[in-house]
Amino acid sequence: MPEVFHADPKDVTLPTILAALSDPLRLSIVSFLANHGESECNAIYQGVGTSKTNASHHFRILREAGLIRRHHEGQKQTARLRRDEVDEYFPHLLDAVLANAVPSVEPSGSEEP
Repeated sequence: MPEVFHADPKDVTLPTILAALSDPLRLSIVSFLANHGESECNAIYQGVGTSKTNASHHFRILREAGLIRRHHEGQKQTARLRRDEVDEYFPHLLDAVLANAVPSVEPSGSEEP
């Protein structure tokens, strides 16, 4: 599988990051990764309530904004939040955004009755 583009956070502008985070689904993906750490992409799709097709578009925007990194190993695909790298260039930005974000949706069956 060809390597996908991952922006270097030092080359990303604040407006690019804010634009990426302005979409509710992308914000949910970032929130999910902040809460769960590196996760298999299927768990993320289920966790935020979207399809693989829809998520692929949003993952690309988040990668190009330097916010996430995807990794492919055989059939397994994972994603992780690049929090330390983003914080190096935009200190506390993710903390501020995530503190005011709506919590990500949990997979079905994990909610208490």
